[in-house]
Amino acid sequence: MFNKFLVIIGTVILIAASIGWFLSNRNNSISSVDDDLIIENTPDPSLSVSPQTTDSQEYGGKNIIVFSPKPGDKVGSPFTVKGRARVFENTFMVAIRENSEVEIYKEKAMANAPDTGQFGDFEVKIPVPVSAAGKKITLEVFNYSAKDGSVENLVSMPVEITVKETIDVDVFFTNSKLDPENTCVKTFPIKRQILKTQGVAYMSLYQLIQGPNIGELGEGYDTGIPGNAIINSIVISNGTAYVDFDEGLEYGVAGSCRVNSIRSQIEATLKQFPTVKNVVISINGKTEDILQP
Repeated sequence: MFNKFLVIIGTVILIAASIGWFLSNRNNSISSVDDDLIIENTPDPSLSVSPQTTDSQEYGGKNIIVFSPKPGDKVGSPFTVKGRARVFENTFMVAIRENSEVEIYKEKAMANAPDTGQFGDFEVKIPVPVSAAGKKITLEVFNYSAKDGSVENLVSMPVEITVKETIDVDVFFTNSKLDPENTCVKTFPIKRQILKTQGVAYMSLYQLIQGPNIGELGEGYDTGIPGNAIINSIVISNGTAYVDFDEGLEYGVAGSCRVNSIRSQIEATLKQFPTVKNVVISINGKTEDILQP
C-alpha cells in the first residue's frame, strides 16, 4: 500500500516538473521574440533608406534665403532682415531702392557659416532713410561674384515703410574751431533728422558713423569714428547703454587723441537720452584691449 502511494506521489511530481519546464520554455520563447522585434524596429543609421536632407536640397539650390521680412510686409525703421547665406567669405550686400531703381541704402553684411561652402545664419538691421518715409521700397540681398564682380544670388522683394513722422536727434563730433586747444574729448552736437522709431539710440549711432557732411567739415567739424564701423547691437539696461561694434570701429585707428575722441563721441551721442547715464563700448563682445592708442 505504501509503495503504491510513493508511485502516485512520484507521478504527480514528474507531471508538475514537465508542466513547469513547458511553461518556462514558452516564456523564454516569447521573451526572445519580443527582443527580436525591438531590435528590428530600432533604425540602423547605416541602413537608412533615404539620404539626409541637405540645406541645398531644402532651399532648392539657392545660396541666399530671406526668412523675414516677407514680400509685401509693412516695416518700420530700422527693420531687421533674417535669413541664411552660403557665399564667398560669408560676405554679402543688403540694399534698398525707391521705385525699384534709385538705391538709397547699401551695406555689407556677413553670415556666420562655420566653414567654407556651408550655410550660415544672418540678422541685419536696416536703417531706413527719411526719403523713404511712407513709401513702398524694394529690399535686395545679394553677393558679388568672386570671379567677375557681377551680382549673383539676388533676392528681391517689395516692402512698405509704414512710418511717416520724423524726429530730430543730436550726433556729436569734434570741432577744431570750437575747440582750438584740440582736447580730443570735447564734442559738439549737430542735428540729424530720422524716422520716428523705438530704436532711436541705434539710429543716432548710425547717423554718427556717417560723419559730418562737406559743409560741416568746412565749419571745423570732424570725427574719429571710421565710416565702415558696423553696430552689432545696442542694449540699454538700468541706465547703462551696452553698445557692441564690429572690428571696423578700431580699424586703422592710432593715437590716444583719436581713441579718446571715438569714445567721447559715442558717449555724448548716447547720453543725450535721459535713460542713458553710462556707456559700455565693446568690439565683437570684447571690452578689454580695444581702442588702444
